Amino acid sequence: MNRAVWTFLRPFEEGLRDRWEGVAGTDDGPLTRSTLDRLRASHGVEVARFVSLQRELRARARGRLDVESLPFLTSKGLEQATAAPVARFRARRFASRGAQGVPWDACCGVGSDLVALEGAFPRLIASDRDAETLRSALASFALRRDRDERPGTPKIVAALADASTPPIERVGSSRVLGLFDPDRRPNGRRTLDPDRWSPPLDAILEVAGGLGGACVKLPPGIAANELEARDSGALELTWISLDGELKELALWTGRLAFDDAGARRSAVALRSSGVTTEFVGDAECARPDEVDADAAARAGWLVELDPAVWQAGLAPAFARENGLLRLAGGGPGGFLVGSKPVALGLARSWRIVGTTSGDRRRVRALLREHDVGPLVVKKRDHPETAEALARAFAASGTRRGTLAVTRVAGRTAAFLLEDADVVGDEGLEPPTPSV
Repeated sequence: MNRAVWTFLRPFEEGLRDRWEGVAGTDDGPLTRSTLDRLRASHGVEVARFVSLQRELRARARGRLDVESLPFLTSKGLEQATAAPVARFRARRFASRGAQGVPWDACCGVGSDLVALEGAFPRLIASDRDAETLRSALASFALRRDRDERPGTPKIVAALADASTPPIERVGSSRVLGLFDPDRRPNGRRTLDPDRWSPPLDAILEVAGGLGGACVKLPPGIAANELEARDSGALELTWISLDGELKELALWTGRLAFDDAGARRSAVALRSSGVTTEFVGDAECARPDEVDADAAARAGWLVELDPAVWQAGLAPAFARENGLLRLAGGGPGGFLVGSKPVALGLARSWRIVGTTSGDRRRVRALLREHDVGPLVVKKRDHPETAEALARAFAASGTRRGTLAVTRVAGRTAAFLLEDADVVGDEGLEPPTPSV
């Protein structure tokens, strides 16, 4: 960020809102050429470029971040920022298990987690090793305080520091609740090797071990067994999805983890609507029984688990708890079947209307039988894309349908489905034998 811009804005002096709105305005649309010309003439090229960039970044962030609370962003910070619903979920855990503590966002970025935390704690500590990003986060904090005029706004202590060197001397480590997000692109290229992160994972766990509790944000694809082997104390691993997309793995320690000893795993499905569903299970649970395609049709329901459940290794435990079976030979992330729909946020259920082999002529015949034309395809263990399969199976019916294509016992099978939410007297006909 250009020094001249921050010199003009003076973000930590009273009146920031008036100064910012004086140049940026109060709307959020793209700047017109005349507005840009006016800004260049009155405030210089750097300020005009900065205002234009902020509008562009906020437009890109809208729907993912709380842009009203994050008026100042950077391109890199936007890419790495935590989605607002995930940040709020984490903040609730901090507040419920770490009351009286002081959160330290050790890799605060542009401040998306700080926004979620500040409503629950009277004091906050923020640090980042990137001066530009840290300044943006603090300027957003200052503008919120100046704009809202809230008497209860928490005090914030900030430091330009690496996550492995905590700026917490005056707080007392037992009260500090750390939040860590190590840089997984230290050399510009993403890596899943924890020893190459900055700071390395072992260094973070060492710092976290001296705090009252901590959360480490990790990529969801990292091997859970490796994480559990790195820490001999009690920890918890939570895989988090948002609107069906796997977002991150949260590693919890100390007061922020479960109270009992030993590693625990959980899966959390968040929705932008605010709904949160959590499942805690045994990762060592035995696999459920397997069924073929005909037995699946007789069972009546196809179930798709949230990716957080699969990645956490909790699909067997979830299946057994909900009376679900596995399609024979189904790989990781495959479909399950049951005799009734699973009404949980971590699974979606469809009634099986009919099934056949993956032969295209047979699939089209099944679709004609049920007057299905427009098609949405869900696929597992198939080399073609869902879009390509939808084009290949296209039929001339008038009704919209959903088709699941997957491998069962080494062969491709197709299931015509109806969403559980629309099953009723006007639904498609009941399941039929294989065509």
